[in-house]
Parts: sequence; structure tokens; C-alpha cells
Amino acid sequence: MKHRRYLIYVLILLAIGGLVVGAILVKRPQSVSVSKSKFIMDTVVEIRATGLDPEAAIDAAFLEMERVELVFSRHLKDSIVTKINQQAGQWVTVTEEVLALLGKALHYSALSSGAFDITIGRLVDLWGFGTGANQVPNEMELRQALGSIGYRGVEVDANAKRVMIPAGAKIDLGGIAKGYAVDQAQKVLEAAGIKSGMIYAGGDITTIGAKPDGSTWRVGVQHPRDSAKLIAVVELENKTIVTSGDYERYFIDNGIRYHHIINPHTGYPTQGVISVTVYGPEAADADALSTAVFVLGMERGCELIESLPGYEAIIVDQSGNIWVSSGLADEVELR
Repeated sequence: MKHRRYLIYVLILLAIGGLVVGAILVKRPQSVSVSKSKFIMDTVVEIRATGLDPEAAIDAAFLEMERVELVFSRHLKDSIVTKINQQAGQWVTVTEEVLALLGKALHYSALSSGAFDITIGRLVDLWGFGTGANQVPNEMELRQALGSIGYRGVEVDANAKRVMIPAGAKIDLGGIAKGYAVDQAQKVLEAAGIKSGMIYAGGDITTIGAKPDGSTWRVGVQHPRDSAKLIAVVELENKTIVTSGDYERYFIDNGIRYHHIINPHTGYPTQGVISVTVYGPEAADADALSTAVFVLGMERGCELIESLPGYEAIIVDQSGNIWVSSGLADEVELR
């Protein structure tokens, strides 16, 4: 009986020991950091993410950005924007997503008195931006194209989910769609459990949480005339900054520099401001605002930003003067 009782004690101890060893050998899942890049929406997009499976999350985010491009790029033959342009003067049935982004774009068009205007497509075509065949249009071409511009002519029937633009007009959502794609990618990453990450898409940068080490993301704002220098450093956590500059896409003709940010009222590249960086919670809104402020110029642009809660800006004029909005003054480190 004693031997049997002793044997039972030994078996129990062995079982407990096995559980302890098993507990030691089982490792908790560890977060890892991954960075990947891909060419989307005519720019190199880099996504950094930290989590249990960040690579899968990043791949899903890239797929979402590609989906947004397929819907909103006017340079793709099967996009809804291409269909709207091809059927100008007719009603076109669209999705709730398209209605929502068009509504936001038209909101900023009205807010900026047309400085941001999605019906600028024909003007952009004339200058050749996005095609690689840049040219200075003649005055007759400009006058004809200007006659097709006017966001007020865009009709939206939300109940029937349809849109119509005036005959002869072309819409271009390039000033807001990239920011929207970044916002959508952020949502995909967060849904996948990413707690720390950054999306860099040209002049659009969005952050998720803090850096993996717990510190705040520090993002530099490029000097508009010297790419090796910064004009400022901004700390970001769950925020976005979007920069529009005359140095992003331009060409020189007869010694004159022409950039891609066209003034919808004149038909020519905007003069006076050379860089606008907008800081806020959503990239789509910051995208539209950066263009609007650029076209409005220093004085009116400052007034617009100061009137909007949640959004701040850094504006650089052609003389090199830098203006920082009141809500960002204590958060930015000027260089």
C-alpha cells in the first residue's frame, strides 16, 4: 500500500512538472515591425506597421488603396470618374462611397470659393500634367477650358444615387482621392489590430498611435527649394499631414517654371505660395485643404485655416516667409 501511495505521489509530481515545463516552453505571440513599399496612385507608398501579423495587414492596406484608385482615377478607363466624364451631361448611377467623396469635395469647393474645384479636368489636360507631355496652352485653349469649369454645375441626386456634370466638363478628384485612399488604408490597418504605424504616400503622411518604442512620430516638412533641408518638424500621433508644393510636379519652358497646382479662376499655375502643409485628423480633408489654401494665397489661406477647428497649417510664400497657424505654433519645431 505504501509503495502504491508513493507511486501515485511520483506520478502527480511528474504531471505537475510537465505542466510547468510546458508553460515555460509556450511563448506568447510577439509584435514585430514591418515596412513595405509599392507604387500606387502615381507615387511610391510606404507603410510601416507593428503588430502580430503586420505584413498581412500592410498587404491588405495596399489592396484597399489600389481599389480606391480603380474607383476614382480619371486616368483608368473603367473607373467611375472616367464614366462620369465620358457621359458628361447625363446622369450616372454611383455608389454611396462615390457620393460621399464627391460631397466632401464639393464642400471644400464651396468653402474655398472655388479655389479647390473638381471640374478642373480639362485645364489639367491642357497643361499635360499626369501625361508626361507638358506644354503651355495658348490663350484660346485656356478660355475654352475655363468655360467648362464650375463646381456649382455638378448635380448630385443622393436619393437616386446618381451624379451629372455639365456637358463638356471633366472632373478630377486627384486633389482629394489620394488622401481618401490613405484614410481607407489606415482603417484597414487598425481593423487588423495595428496599434503603431505610418503611411507615407508622397506628400500625404498619416500615423497610427505612437512609434513602437512609445515615442511620438516626428515628421519633417521639406524645404520647397532644397530637398536636402527641412523647414519644420511636426510631432504626430493619430494625425495626418499633407503637403502641396510647386516642386512636386513642374516643367520649365523658355526659362519659366510651371507647376501642377492650377488656379481654376485663371487657368495658370498659382503664384504667390510655394508650399502648404495641412495638419489634422483626416488625410482626405487635409488633401483638399492644402490645394485650396495654396490657390487662395497667404492672406486668404491663413483666414480659411484659422476658421476651421481641428486643422492647422504651415504656409511658405515665394519670398520664403513662413506662417504657422495659431493652433500649431507650440507644436512645430521650425528649422
